[in-house]
Amino acid sequence: MKENNYNSMAKILIMVLNVLIVVGVVTFLSIVISTLTSGNSGMASGKYIVNCLLFFGGTSSLVFILYCLRKILKSVIKEGPFNMSNVRSLKNIAFSCFVITVAYLINFFYNNQFKSFKLIEIDQTGIHTDTEFLIFFFAGCFVLILAQIYKQAVEVKEENDFTV
Repeated sequence: MKENNYNSMAKILIMVLNVLIVVGVVTFLSIVISTLTSGNSGMASGKYIVNCLLFFGGTSSLVFILYCLRKILKSVIKEGPFNMSNVRSLKNIAFSCFVITVAYLINFFYNNQFKSFKLIEIDQTGIHTDTEFLIFFFAGCFVLILAQIYKQAVEVKEENDFTV
């Protein structure tokens, strides 16, 4: 009964991830198309091209994270949680988090955003922070640690499977 509940929950999460992947790709494409068709004269500048590359790198990394999460859930349903493909997916997620961190940092310094940097600001509109890069950095570290734990669990599982 419990396994059936886990599978149904995983299938619901897979559907949610599918929707998020589609929304991410459609949003990315609509932003690119609207920017290209806006007729802005500064689009040929080097700064614009660098910003587009940063946007592409960050957005594609986010969509790739969603894809890896979907892949992990499918693997859990088919093979169980402890297999090397999940370890690889977790390492890919960590790498993507670090790519996003680097994109944030390059954008931060390249576009002189450090001049108006605020660690945290609370005003009438809510709580604001300029430390998004730290969130992705720590998420990447956490997922990398989780991948190492999973790798060791897979090795122990395989060793136990051979002894039985």
